[in-house]
Amino acid sequence: MLGVVGLMGCGVSSQSDAVTVAARNSCAAYESCEQIGSGKKYANEDDCMTREKAFWNNLWSVEACDEHINSENFDFCQDSIKVLSCGSLLDQAVLVGDKCSRNKVCSGNP
Repeated sequence: MLGVVGLMGCGVSSQSDAVTVAARNSCAAYESCEQIGSGKKYANEDDCMTREKAFWNNLWSVEACDEHINSENFDFCQDSIKVLSCGSLLDQAVLVGDKCSRNKVCSGNP
C-alpha cells in the first residue's frame, strides 16, 4: 500500500525529485480512488509509479525544470493532487493545465 507523501516542496529543487514526489502523490490519490489493481487504471503500484513518473517527466522536462522548481507553486500543485476528485476529467485538466503547469512549477530561480 502506498503511503501518502507529505508536503515536500521545501528542498525539492531537482526535476527528478519533483517528478518522484508528484508520482507518489498521484499514485496515492489513484489508490484512494480504487484505481490500482487488476482490471483497473493501473495494474499495481509499480505500474502506477512508472506511468506517472513518465507523465510528470514529460510535463516537467529536465531542461525546463531542473534547479528551477518553485517551492510555493510545487506545494500548491501537490496539495491539488491530494484533493483531486475521483474520475473528474475537468479537475484533471485544470490540474495539468493550470495548477501543475510547467510555467508555474518550473518558474523558480536556480
